[in-house]
Amino acid sequence: MNVITVKINGIEYNLKGDEQEEYLHKVAGYVDKKVKNILENNGKLSTSSAAILSAVNIVDDMFKKQKEYEKLYNDFEQMEKMQKSYEEQIESLKKQLKHMEEYNAELQLKLKNDVNSQYLEQKEQQVEKLIKEMEIMQNTAQKYLKENTELKEQNKEIKFQLQTSKYKVIDLQHKLIENQISLAKEKKFNNPLLNGEQGVK
Repeated sequence: MNVITVKINGIEYNLKGDEQEEYLHKVAGYVDKKVKNILENNGKLSTSSAAILSAVNIVDDMFKKQKEYEKLYNDFEQMEKMQKSYEEQIESLKKQLKHMEEYNAELQLKLKNDVNSQYLEQKEQQVEKLIKEMEIMQNTAQKYLKENTELKEQNKEIKFQLQTSKYKVIDLQHKLIENQISLAKEKKFNNPLLNGEQGVK
């Protein structure tokens, strides 16, 4: 368990987490930036109001990232299906190519025994056509494999962003509770009736 001290809007907080210190500082920095940005745009806001608006903004960011992640994940699943389909087609073409190579060898043997050379040439053309088709399929499959790898990297980054947003929201919830407690104490202190004082008759 890592324990670090961070500053958010000039106030020190102790953060605890199993994550690395660098990650916890990054989370605190993100929240600090959000709160300061809101206070800069509206200096009349209290700290608790700024914290609530920051929480709203962070949750909004999280929902958008989650939606983006879901879209990318659906695209990724589609790409995996396409990749599997291309791999099956490549395997099928490889089998056809092997069969045609064997058939070609048989035809060449017949050619040596004065078999019709025109018939053999036609079969060789068919083999060449199949080879070209297989090369096209392999290139297409490689393209989708590359796109698939890129999608995996994007998914990894989005998962990290979602995790970051989750911790930001938790931290803001804690701050909101602290601010509410502070406000309640201030109201009690400033209210004479709550402090046992009597008003002027």
